[in-house]
Amino acid sequence: MVDNDNNPVQSALLIEQLKSYQHNLESVDITVSKGRHQGIIHVRDGEVLSAHIGILHGNGAILSIVQIQGAEINSVPTQSAVQKTVFITIDQIDRFLKTQRTTSHPAEDLDEEKLLEEAKSLFFRFHYKEAVDRLVAILRHNRFFYPAWLWQSRILTRQDYISRAIDEAYRWGNHDQDVWREARKMRPQLTTSDTQVKRCIFCWSILQAGSSCSHCKASFSISAMQPSKDLKQDEIRFALTCFDQAQRSDPRNSRTAFALALGHFNLKEHHKALGYLESAVQLSPKIPLYSKSLSLLRSIIKAEELRQQPVVSTPAVQTMPAELPVDSSTNPTILMVEDSMTSRKVLSMLLKRHNYTLLEAASGAEAIKAAASSRPCLVLLDVMLPDTNGHDLLAELRNFEHLREVPVIMLTGRHDVRDRLKGIQGGAQEYITKPFNPQKLTELVQSYVKSATEKQTVTQKKSTPPSPPISQKKTKTAATAVNRWATSPVKAPAPEAAKAPSEPPKAPPPGSKSIFIIEDSRTSRKVLAMLLSRNGYHLYEASSGQEALTLAPSIQPDLVLLDVMLPDMTGYTILPQLKQLPHFANLPFIMLTGNKKATDRLKGMLAGSNEYLTKPFDPQKLLSVISNYL
Repeated sequence: MVDNDNNPVQSALLIEQLKSYQHNLESVDITVSKGRHQGIIHVRDGEVLSAHIGILHGNGAILSIVQIQGAEINSVPTQSAVQKTVFITIDQIDRFLKTQRTTSHPAEDLDEEKLLEEAKSLFFRFHYKEAVDRLVAILRHNRFFYPAWLWQSRILTRQDYISRAIDEAYRWGNHDQDVWREARKMRPQLTTSDTQVKRCIFCWSILQAGSSCSHCKASFSISAMQPSKDLKQDEIRFALTCFDQAQRSDPRNSRTAFALALGHFNLKEHHKALGYLESAVQLSPKIPLYSKSLSLLRSIIKAEELRQQPVVSTPAVQTMPAELPVDSSTNPTILMVEDSMTSRKVLSMLLKRHNYTLLEAASGAEAIKAAASSRPCLVLLDVMLPDTNGHDLLAELRNFEHLREVPVIMLTGRHDVRDRLKGIQGGAQEYITKPFNPQKLTELVQSYVKSATEKQTVTQKKSTPPSPPISQKKTKTAATAVNRWATSPVKAPAPEAAKAPSEPPKAPPPGSKSIFIIEDSRTSRKVLAMLLSRNGYHLYEASSGQEALTLAPSIQPDLVLLDVMLPDMTGYTILPQLKQLPHFANLPFIMLTGNKKATDRLKGMLAGSNEYLTKPFDPQKLLSVISNYL
């Protein structure tokens, strides 16, 4: 059925219409159209599940659709299944829309997608100011157009501005894969400072000291050194596609030509690089960098052509038998992947004292061979290997069915927190830096081996149902293995945490909003309670994760304030568990922490938090953030 009234309506009427569908638990598809703007909203059982308009999906799409003035609206009842991409409520949509009206300057007929393409073209021609002008014009018209925030985050050079742009892109583009990838990549690199930084021209990462990018591994100079084995070719090729389009629109731009030359040189496509470099020199003959790079590249190509015979490499020394039978002994088997003979000897001596059977591999190829013919209960994996790196090898090992759940401990001499996060994200349970403490490593290995062997025993017997969630009696490292995001062992629950509330929680007064505070610090709880109660909020409180999980089924809060560090678990661990409760699934979560590391902020976002505030927090800022959601 189509609505009879198809006259132009204001956005406020659409909000009321959505509220009506919510009240009546209706399932409809709503089309909203005006000129080139054609949007659709999917409502199922009264809940706005998804929306899209143009290139927008999710939160940004629903907010952009609702603010279209004078649109024509049609609704059709339907029960067809749709994927959930909208994670804000109708009341939040209404509030965000009112904020947009007061902070933006809408134009009658602005083509955001056309302006975005112009900005991207200018960006890849190194006309950054003009590109920013177009992105700002888009955001003044519609702050929910998250691709503009995404591309603005790639242009900006001040860390706090970059961080804010990524926050906005993530908030409105919550279901966009490009936004997710950018947030996961950039968050570990950023701080909250106002320092200026340099950006990679291929992946837009923050550049550290040196002549290459620490993320995509691209080099920014022509040299005789071989490109990195860890080069992220897909990211380089995506950037080259954009640079190529920009060069077609502006063939006189020598900087774009030089960027194309560098990109193809990194990909070992030397003759393509030569063509672009010759073009750069022809366009800007007075730039010494171009002419010197051209001379060096010609020498490199000539040296390659003079090689008459391919280099014959000698077979690698095998540090393990040619064929590894599946271990049938009663001793637990550990696969040790380490290229340093000295480190292998030390680890072997250390672990054999505890009656472990060891399989040794000095390279990624040897590790794959060993993994295919054995069933280790734990893997010790070095990050730096002669033929690959531990992060890539870990992904290959996880492709083996029998290794998908096997705990992996990564060993490295690198202390950078980004490497640690990369390892944990890749599926490692622990990340140990060298030189390691022998006793600590042994205890860690024993804990994981015990957990893994117990699991294998249960699997082999097939006589018991799946194991329940990890209890207080299990080891803290086993708990860590369950939560990939936990970078430190989860503490055992405090005895008092398991106690159920002595009396049922009081319901909030009619018309008031309630907030669930999960905070172990009594002082912090008092401060929050005083601040929020003065502003009319009803409060529920819990001082531990277990207490929160016990209380949650019996309360109906409108928002959750969640401390990251609790006595029995982390906020990253409890958040997904709370989200599994139906009445908590769509609640806004604000995480509170004293840790200002960008990696922790990323973990909070990926765990499902809407905001991430560091202590000591500004009371007015906290109230402002809360008011955005309530």
